[in-house]
Amino acid sequence: MKKIIISILLLSSISHAVSDELRSQVSPNNESVFDRKRNIASDGVEIYESNLEMKSYKKFGLGFLMGGATGLLGLSAEMNLDPTEAAVIGLGAGPSYNSFNLGWKHNFIGNYLSPYTKVGYAKWFNSSGSSNSAGQSDILKRVLTDDEIKNNRFSADFIVGSVGLEYNQLEGDLSGVNFFGELVMMAELEKITLIPSGAVGIIYYY
Repeated sequence: MKKIIISILLLSSISHAVSDELRSQVSPNNESVFDRKRNIASDGVEIYESNLEMKSYKKFGLGFLMGGATGLLGLSAEMNLDPTEAAVIGLGAGPSYNSFNLGWKHNFIGNYLSPYTKVGYAKWFNSSGSSNSAGQSDILKRVLTDDEIKNNRFSADFIVGSVGLEYNQLEGDLSGVNFFGELVMMAELEKITLIPSGAVGIIYYY
């Protein structure tokens, strides 16, 4: 758990540093690079007509999630390569394990509520032999042997697919805030075991 907290603090600091650097890069008309990523209406309010329009301006997202491919608690980052397509990376942790995942997200058009799908790969592992038990995880109990749980040294690989629904804040000072929930199916590669799961979280696009 200490590792995920340190990772969250580090990535948060990096995010703030990048934002500050973007704000400091001023164009000849005194408009920063950061400001050009926003759609400002005539009355001065930031506003978007759909989730896809918002993601065409805001290319990066950083947030937190509970459950799913990253385990008990995770940090997730997205890069919107296209309004409908995004690359996803996550780091996570739980009782006696760490995790990471790589994935691809497809966004469907919507307004404040919009659906999406994800597919990717996740790895859950522990090489430290810590005192906590991996048996506390319902997912790991289904894919690890008794010896792996007892010794707390293991590595599990999953193919992950999910379908979700997200709430998009499309206007005002909180534009870019996104709350989401998803149903997840994890397929462990060695035993071909299918394990249903779910996740909820928040992400901020900027």
